Amino acid sequence: MDLTVIFVIAVVLVSIISAVVEVCKKTFNIKTRYLPITSVVVGIFVAILVWPLTNYSLYLMIVAGIIGG
Repeated sequence: MDLTVIFVIAVVLVSIISAVVEVCKKTFNIKTRYLPITSVVVGIFVAILVWPLTNYSLYLMIVAGIIGG
């Protein structure tokens, strides 16, 4: 698998991840210092949710979620 594919998937996931992190930040009153780890966790979660809609492996989607987060 090419690294370019991972980055393209990550770029697509960034907008979804950013929106979910903003909603979490407002809803749960998360402190600023915890936002990077929240973003990575949300990135992994979103990548797993999107995985059945793609033809890529779960590992590739998790890596793209980490990069996107």
